[in-house]
Amino acid sequence: MFNEFNINKKDKIYLIAILIFSAILVGYYINFNNAIGISCSDVYVYLLNALYYTGTNVHSIDNIFLSPVVCFLTSLFFRAGFVDKLAIYIVTGFFAIIGNIGFYLLLKKFFNEELSLTGTILYSSFSLYLIWLANGTLDIPATGVIIWIALFTMIAVRENPKYYQYLIPLMVIGLYTRYTVILTLPAFFLFYVLENGFKIKPEDWKYIKRGIIIATIIAITVFLRVYGMGNGQFEAGSQIANGVKGTNGELTDPAYNPDISYYLTNFPNFISNSHTIFESNPVLEYPTPLSFAVFSLLFIGIGFWLYDNKLKAEKRDVIPVILILIGIISFTRVTSVATTLLILIAFYLIGKNSEHKNELFMLIWILANAIFFSYHIIKVNRYILPIVPPFIFFILLAINTIPEHININKNVIPIVLIALFAIQAFAFTATVEPTNKYLATEEISNYIIDSNPDYENMTIGVYNIRPYSWWIGPNTIILHADVPGEIDQSNVSYYISQSRIDNLKNFTEVKNSGGLHLYENNNF
Repeated sequence: MFNEFNINKKDKIYLIAILIFSAILVGYYINFNNAIGISCSDVYVYLLNALYYTGTNVHSIDNIFLSPVVCFLTSLFFRAGFVDKLAIYIVTGFFAIIGNIGFYLLLKKFFNEELSLTGTILYSSFSLYLIWLANGTLDIPATGVIIWIALFTMIAVRENPKYYQYLIPLMVIGLYTRYTVILTLPAFFLFYVLENGFKIKPEDWKYIKRGIIIATIIAITVFLRVYGMGNGQFEAGSQIANGVKGTNGELTDPAYNPDISYYLTNFPNFISNSHTIFESNPVLEYPTPLSFAVFSLLFIGIGFWLYDNKLKAEKRDVIPVILILIGIISFTRVTSVATTLLILIAFYLIGKNSEHKNELFMLIWILANAIFFSYHIIKVNRYILPIVPPFIFFILLAINTIPEHININKNVIPIVLIALFAIQAFAFTATVEPTNKYLATEEISNYIIDSNPDYENMTIGVYNIRPYSWWIGPNTIILHADVPGEIDQSNVSYYISQSRIDNLKNFTEVKNSGGLHLYENNNF
């Protein structure tokens, strides 16, 4: 099975180096994230889902459809007696390591060993990657699966059709890791059509059929399990539909952002930044000279590449250009799907007779995700992580072209980039502004637990049910501090607030930490 990876002696050395580098990096960031606390409230949902897989349901029915893969793997640690947030850090960190190895193997399909190593170090050392590494979120695991889907696609289409029987089930696993993986699948289908046309080769069909059968079994099995645990609910479809329409989220959502240029204007910060703060989500600020150096290499190298390939417009390109223009005009006016479909058709018409199918494949990989997430009114920087691998492909394409026009040793730029980004990988934590607000959630919860051996029999009011369901249990309810009298008229023993409340009559503040305030019922 592994012959298609074409691993030579140098590859083995580089793969071992990547494995060691990735493992140390993941361990370093697990420790870093453990010291900060859970900064993304979604992680509490995944932890509670994992707990539900062990048989304990704590407010998880409505959200159990989220990431069955990561949540189930985390539940294996829980079953073994390790019920801790570190479990999901380990699981998501493992996906990061596997993704790095897969990225090297994918890049080897296009570049030599040194460039493939360079690309892997860049991918695993971008600021955007580091701030979300091994912290329980799904974006790096999902991107890792996408990378392996891309690798299997390249092998199945160009080398060995047997890989279709692994590729198609892996697509289903990707969807169950994070449903937005579906955004990248059109790029893989376009690649198949560009290489083979719309007819399936007889020698491919046997393995495609086998892959479909295996994938269907996996899809149905997981769906039935999750559907049952959700008491007949499975909200993934409606969430994706709302995302397509751009209606997911509300004005009150802290990530609400209608600015369609958000990801583009912030991308320099995603490569290398000098200041990171935690607000509602981590914010990367002030790009470093390293970021601008990467863009300079990209523009110079791609300029040389365009010059070398002397791409000229022909009559047959008129229709694709019109479709692309319509797609640009339609962007934000219809749906992201309509824009993406127009671009896909245009790329097919351009690419079916082109020698640059690899570049078109990588470009549509970027655009399919960028169009959707730019159109989406809820914007979080981690959402755009899936475009980083194809973006790095173009960086390497540029680096590979520069020595053909400038008298420079071809290994100088890769060596310098490896050194600088390897340093950034571990120095990045110094850019993060210290905060204790995420550990405060745990600290306040532990105060209640330590002060009340019978806390499980109490009702505790909270401003956000997600974290406290994990730390305290199912005896938590949401109360709204901005609703007059709601807290005073309740019969809760404690209320946890994210701001000071001065007009409570029946409650007294007994503790505050990291911006959180704990109020105890005077009648308790």
